[in-house]
Amino acid sequence: MSIRELPARPNLEHLKNQARTLLQQSQAANSSATARFSACGVTSPKPKLADALHVIAREYGFDTWPALKLHVELASEDAMKALSAAIKSNQAALVREVVTRHPSLKATINEPLPDYSFDAPAIVAAVQRNNREMIDVLLDAGADVNARTRWWAGSFGVLDSADSELAAYLISRGAKVDIHAAARLGMIDRVRELLAADPKLVHARGGDGQLPLHFAATYEIASLLVHRGAEIDARDIDHESTAAQYMVCTRQMLEWREPYRHDVARFLIEFGAKTDILMASAIGDLSLVERILNHDPETIRTTVSERYFPKQNPHSGGSIYFYGFGMTKSPHMIAHEFGHTAVFELLMQRSPAWLRLINAAEIGEDARVQNILSEHPNLFQKLSSNAARRIVGTAIRNNARAVELLVTSGWPATATLENNQTALHYAAWHGNLEMITALLRHNAVVNIFENEHGGSPLAWALHGSLNSWHREKGNYPEVTRALLAAGAQVPKPERPLEAIPEVLEIIEQHKGQQ
Repeated sequence: MSIRELPARPNLEHLKNQARTLLQQSQAANSSATARFSACGVTSPKPKLADALHVIAREYGFDTWPALKLHVELASEDAMKALSAAIKSNQAALVREVVTRHPSLKATINEPLPDYSFDAPAIVAAVQRNNREMIDVLLDAGADVNARTRWWAGSFGVLDSADSELAAYLISRGAKVDIHAAARLGMIDRVRELLAADPKLVHARGGDGQLPLHFAATYEIASLLVHRGAEIDARDIDHESTAAQYMVCTRQMLEWREPYRHDVARFLIEFGAKTDILMASAIGDLSLVERILNHDPETIRTTVSERYFPKQNPHSGGSIYFYGFGMTKSPHMIAHEFGHTAVFELLMQRSPAWLRLINAAEIGEDARVQNILSEHPNLFQKLSSNAARRIVGTAIRNNARAVELLVTSGWPATATLENNQTALHYAAWHGNLEMITALLRHNAVVNIFENEHGGSPLAWALHGSLNSWHREKGNYPEVTRALLAAGAQVPKPERPLEAIPEVLEIIEQHKGQQ
């Protein structure tokens, strides 16, 4: 195989188009295209776009497409884009190469990197990768160790994500230990020192608009902050959540042996912090769960969703529970995940039959599912629309086994959310063929259009092939075929359809057969 020479100014989109053209030629049984695939070791009778990208990379002398992509990005004339690519590669040598090649970076190295989360500067990005060598290269190139992100809700610095060992090194290189970093790193003497100098710091906003109490690594620090005037139920800006809510569902990056601050949360609860059924289930407080249920039995239906934790600011990221626990989780599932068997069983005892059934399915307890069905043979005749739509949450989490177990048991596959989204929409979005097959087998409606975007399950499959959280694992070509075979109408948007090439090819073939 002869090696092709890259253009002087290679363009990623142009290279991707070469791969798309090659794939189309292969699908049209072009012998030359087939030979190119074979020459690069691709022997599949139905190559995918990833295979075509691999061929293009090999033909230009690179082992893989990511290697070619990185080479092109590093060669960018935009110094900041080249620096961003080097940092994403996590290779200090490439970062050094970029800052040497672009002297202009000295003036912009503390600016936010392009297309980087939280508007982070290079030094913060390097710390997030825990790469000390890369940090040294950037500091030697003039990066400010105290540069911060420009996140709208509150900026983050290098000590907001570093583990204790790296934090110590950063401090030795000049990183300032503010009250948020001191609280997070367990530096109680530094917290006392800062509060003595300025008592108002107990109310200072940090990253995401969190207060020092949100960062407290130990109950000693939490106690100090509370006794110095910290508002125990104050909420951050981006996630509108309290310190206790953060502590029960998010990990402490600096100490993986004790990843959750449940001991600190328990202290805050004892001190009067507001609680909820999810918090109580996460920390395994059986008596607290029982008190909450006795006060309001309907809380058993709570899920991690905007219905129960609505945003006050539409621009916010939503409750920290969405990210820490995961969307649509129930208290039952949270108790089970944290190993609190007694709490899980209490929640199940207090639940109506339909709620016990779906939670048993969620955790894969087939025998319990069958027992519930035996005890309640008419369960689905009495299932309300609000209860029925819980299956959509199961699909959101991509739990194909649970969805199949539910619909096989008789759970309606046609259930819809208030916005007309269905389990089939999310199965298509994730490219989950197993879930699609189960839902279609049990009469899921294929041409149903949700209200937010006007999309059908097939439209969601197309969009999901490019954007889904699970797109790398999804089987979008076969999902598309299954939906079309079930009678799905091809979307007719104002702009050309967008999806991975294999899916677009199936759509075009289907149109040609009509």
